[in-house]
Amino acid sequence: MGDTAAGSETARLLVVGAIAATAACAATSLYWQYSWQYEAKKNATKSKKGSKARGGKKSPGAGAQTLKPGAAMSTTSTSPGSTGGVQVYEQRRAVDEYLQFHFGKPEDVLPFKDGPRSALAFTSRCAELCAKHTRSCKIGRGSSQEGLALDVGCAVGGASFELARHFREVVGIDFSRAFVQAAKLMKERGKLAYSSVKEADITVRYEGAVPDRVDRSRVTFRQGDACKLPTSLLGGGGSRANIASHGRHDAVLAANLLCRLPDPAAFLRAAARLVRPGGVLVLVSPYSWLEQWTPRDQWLGGFYRDELSTGGDAGGGGGSGSGGGRSGSGS
Repeated sequence: MGDTAAGSETARLLVVGAIAATAACAATSLYWQYSWQYEAKKNATKSKKGSKARGGKKSPGAGAQTLKPGAAMSTTSTSPGSTGGVQVYEQRRAVDEYLQFHFGKPEDVLPFKDGPRSALAFTSRCAELCAKHTRSCKIGRGSSQEGLALDVGCAVGGASFELARHFREVVGIDFSRAFVQAAKLMKERGKLAYSSVKEADITVRYEGAVPDRVDRSRVTFRQGDACKLPTSLLGGGGSRANIASHGRHDAVLAANLLCRLPDPAAFLRAAARLVRPGGVLVLVSPYSWLEQWTPRDQWLGGFYRDELSTGGDAGGGGGSGSGGGRSGSGS
């Protein structure tokens, strides 16, 4: 991208970002180990009767807006060990999980005294990582935000809002319609109620909110495929005459995305047309490759090249895969 000097600098930033992202991944893994397991309600009527009998729910805060539960509720977790496949991201349970992950209060997300506190605030740490390595981003109290950031696989929008602390304009894109709907509601209302499992069938209602000091008007959400990104986001701003050039984003964040894409290599190839010279691409991933999301021959790593060999070299996936037909729900 750009001249040789700019290309070298961009490469340096990518390496730094990748190293820092690895540390973030470790914290994310701990989060998943200690975070609550979320049990979706069978249907709205049964849940209402059950909560009255058990007294296990409390009302969300005044003014909180909730998403209407669908007729069919998912009973599959969206954690890295999930075997539910891509369809789980369209279910209410997934929305509830991600609302807590992105917007839950620390004491609600991790109610354990000796839990891994360093695993909290994942979305803000990702945003700070982008800002730290982006030249156009001014960090510091009272400084004016500059630059354009793109959050690919934004889920319910937590990292997108955090990026708005550092960048003038932020675009969040995700494949899941349910996630994008929740993100747009969060932008509109600033807070949403969600359900969390306390024990077995007992659920508790909490409220997640965007921090007051975040300017929500800076953020826009749209539905899209990370493996086939809209041309308007690529090099030249969608101009066919300049489509092969570098991109226009100062920072591109892809958190918990790569190993949930059906074609991760396709996204990486397109990334060169997302980032402007001097910008940065930040990849954060647990690399928990699963065939439910990514065909095995499209994995970018996580297996031996010659699986018949007793001493083959680890690593190296062939091709460009991603999660089970869906492309682009991350974070």
